[in-house]
Amino acid sequence: MTRKGVIMKKSIRLVAAIAALAMTAGISACGSSTNGNQAKSDVTAQDVETALTDTSKNVELTVWAYSAKQMEPTVKAFEKKYPHIKINFVNTGAAADHFTKFQNVVQAQKDIPDVVQMSANKFQQFAVSGALLNFANDSIEKAWSKLYTKTAWAQVHYAGGLYGAPQDATPLANYVRKDILDEHNLQVPESWEDIYNEGIKLHKEDSNKYMGILGSDISFFTNLYRSVGARLWKVNSVDDVELTMNSGKAKEFTEFLQKCLKDGVLEGGTVFTDEFNRSINDGRYATFINENWMGNTYKEQNPSLKGKMVVAAPPSWKGQPYQSSSVGSMMSVSAACPKEKQAAALAFINWLDSDKDAIQSWQDTNNGNFFMAASVYQDDENQRNKKETDGYYANDDVNAVYFDSMDKVNTDWEYLPFMSQVEVVFNDVIVPQMNENGDLVGAMAKAQQKLKTYAKDNGFKVTTDAD
Repeated sequence: MTRKGVIMKKSIRLVAAIAALAMTAGISACGSSTNGNQAKSDVTAQDVETALTDTSKNVELTVWAYSAKQMEPTVKAFEKKYPHIKINFVNTGAAADHFTKFQNVVQAQKDIPDVVQMSANKFQQFAVSGALLNFANDSIEKAWSKLYTKTAWAQVHYAGGLYGAPQDATPLANYVRKDILDEHNLQVPESWEDIYNEGIKLHKEDSNKYMGILGSDISFFTNLYRSVGARLWKVNSVDDVELTMNSGKAKEFTEFLQKCLKDGVLEGGTVFTDEFNRSINDGRYATFINENWMGNTYKEQNPSLKGKMVVAAPPSWKGQPYQSSSVGSMMSVSAACPKEKQAAALAFINWLDSDKDAIQSWQDTNNGNFFMAASVYQDDENQRNKKETDGYYANDDVNAVYFDSMDKVNTDWEYLPFMSQVEVVFNDVIVPQMNENGDLVGAMAKAQQKLKTYAKDNGFKVTTDAD
């Protein structure tokens, strides 16, 4: 996927097809794209700087966010520093509700916010359907790219367009119940081979315990494949995709996961629910590979585990160093934002996510626990070497684990422009096979065929590993 140039022009037919796709996948097209082009801004980096310094022009921006509680003090700090830019800040609730609300107002072409919080694995559908502003140009690329980590900056691009400023980052870590492993004389796993071998011993000694869980959450599932360098798909352009879900390294890893389920190493199940949390407390799972925000979630929801856990690097695969995954949030400007407001909107999202004072505000507000994508945070050795002081984890170098993982994020990866439909197919076809008698390989082949049909029916050029 190229990061340079503007997003390619599409035919009226393709725009109509993507609009239809967006409707069925949960994203609706913005009226601004019905002329066959993505909404494109001509705002330059200098325009953005001028929007901050020209106090003669008062601007009011409506901003929607699902991380509103964490973000609100920093938004107020922006308004205090730049009082000529007023922020109408709206807490849209949980992320799922947030995206549905944004979809609804875009579809109605009424009450669309100027700025909207997005996720790095969800914005693609909004971008393709024309709901987000593409502000790619050489001046912004040159000025902004150095403000964020290379990985995070790459993630807010799609098919040649630029659709946001990276906010937080979410590298993977392995949350390990060291007390359980010690009880069974097992080692903290460093590879998937270790997970399998140690898991066989654990489950044999206690059939109520598993080395880990294969969670029925699409992000959890794809993170594992990304971390072992197994491509599930490739985006060649805005209307050209390849599906590689059932060949090569992807198929090999799927076969391995099924083997782990069959032999009692992993258990298929739901994650991030009350039942899952009870299982965590009860010690059902000796490890849990997840994004770094889980570290604070453990502290909040499982205080009884204090001192019993360590945070380790994700496992390697087949002798190759692990490749982490990272998604995170981003701030985008909607395509409906009036042209005269766009420079101020871009100035706001860039300041919020990269300015040194803003990053400090994020940390002050969130007890130093918001893992930012900005270079001023990622390049800060004090942050990288910050030690745990509350004793919750048995190792005090948790932050160093996160930073090392961020350094190893697999950049040979992108998300399809219809991830909502991928999630539908995942839940219908793949999740039911996540058990000891399942057929994950067959499910992946079936899911790929369904996605191929869906994409072709909606105007995409699609090739698969079976073609």
